[in-house]
Amino acid sequence: MKAYLVQKWCEPEEMLFTDVEEPLYKENEVLVDVHACGVNFPDLLLIQGKYQMRPTRPFIPGAEISGVVSKVGSKVTQFQEGDKVYGASFLGGYAQKVSVPEKNLYHIPQGMSFEEACGFVVTYQSSYFGVIVRGQLQAKETLLVHAGAGGIGTSAIQIGKALGAKVYATVGSEEKIEIAKQAGADLVFNYNDSTWSKKIRKEYGGVDVVIDPVGGEILEKSILCTNFEGRIVVVGFTSGKIAQVATNLLLLNNISLVGLYWNLYFMNFPEKIHEAVDDLHLWYKKGITKPIIYKTFELKDAPLAIRTVTQRKSYGKVVLKIK
Repeated sequence: MKAYLVQKWCEPEEMLFTDVEEPLYKENEVLVDVHACGVNFPDLLLIQGKYQMRPTRPFIPGAEISGVVSKVGSKVTQFQEGDKVYGASFLGGYAQKVSVPEKNLYHIPQGMSFEEACGFVVTYQSSYFGVIVRGQLQAKETLLVHAGAGGIGTSAIQIGKALGAKVYATVGSEEKIEIAKQAGADLVFNYNDSTWSKKIRKEYGGVDVVIDPVGGEILEKSILCTNFEGRIVVVGFTSGKIAQVATNLLLLNNISLVGLYWNLYFMNFPEKIHEAVDDLHLWYKKGITKPIIYKTFELKDAPLAIRTVTQRKSYGKVVLKIK
């Protein structure tokens, strides 16, 4: 089968596109014919050796997949050959087949495409845990989502609206304003306008919860427009900069600054993951949580797909269409 191999810490263009052996599957694992694989910013960090997780090389990247069950292990009870599934592979998705533990897989809801499904794990789950678990967003509160046209951004906006909140977003260009609005944002600001934080505070009454996958100056300015007892959730650092926070500002308005590393929930609290899946599926059926697909790429073009995401050329979800 065809796959991309990372043999050394490298740039995406240096990965090896080659034939590899079909993966083995254990008694509690499912072999999936991959139809689509989500492309995420952490894929670049993983390939470069800069991510929290540093897998043994050589490895195949690709954290979230969708496809059709090919074979099942002897102890698998929830799936059978031919089932349409999606789930978290964490590794191995940039390939025609991948072996995934049964507990990491879910049945694709009726009407959902493979392209939509492959973005419904890491991206939507991260937003769910950021907005609901760490951010504790309540109905009628105001949510601010940075990078509102990206994968995390569009999904966080949709989840905020599902909860009955008012949702604001920031984006990095004028053309992405419409994408954030399409996702459901009530107001959208271009964060290249240095006054966005002041406008939110003075003209719109501030915000209660902030979802920040960007970092750097964005986080620092978010504190200035966060209300009393507000919560700021750090999801990532796509700007490449880690903010140096003036903690006196947190103290003065009783603001909580919290982090989100979704993988820890996935590994240690499976019951919370299933609660999230149930909610997300229900909202999908109601038409509230619906992945926005920017573009699909063939597997052989995976390096270009990664660059499209990391150079901020995309919106919503970038997908490798493998079958």
